Amino acid sequence: MVIFEIDTKEAKKVFLEIKNLMRVSKTWKLTSSIEITVLDGKIQLVGQGFVKELDALTTGTCKMVVRALYWFDLVDMTQDKIFKVVVTDGEAMVRTVTVPVQTAFFETDKILRSIPLPANPESIDYWKLEYQGYTVDELQFNNVATKIPKAKKEFEACIRKAALILHPFRISNTELREIVLQKLREREKVDFEI
Repeated sequence: MVIFEIDTKEAKKVFLEIKNLMRVSKTWKLTSSIEITVLDGKIQLVGQGFVKELDALTTGTCKMVVRALYWFDLVDMTQDKIFKVVVTDGEAMVRTVTVPVQTAFFETDKILRSIPLPANPESIDYWKLEYQGYTVDELQFNNVATKIPKAKKEFEACIRKAALILHPFRISNTELREIVLQKLREREKVDFEI
């Protein structure tokens, strides 16, 4: 069990900023999550397009992922001066309200890193994660592990479509793939491979 306490006014201010950033996505209420990492003396909030930190009183360290809509409701409904959260396995509780969360507790200093992504990530953003040194646990915890193979499949599908269109000019699938991969390697500074 981990407990953290933050100033309610500060929490409302930061969560309003985050909410405004998330509104860029039309489906944010249904799909957006916030990753909250509880460290000694602070919490870190990470989501698509933002990383924020708040000072906090903490007991223990953990990382949790919660649906953004649940979290905004909890912060909005709080009337207390201090926003106190009790995190247990699979849930977070504020006063008497409990919401489901994905949790990971740290008994060692090994902390799963947050994965910062743009507000509206594209397939290339997910594909690049494979080359940025994240562990399988980190990718799974951040709910992006399945998006990497999907990004690769989308790349292959786009190459096939483009090769069909360019067939009258005798440009093969293989040639096109190499040209595009080379351009991606130069622009993204990542050694992409298929």
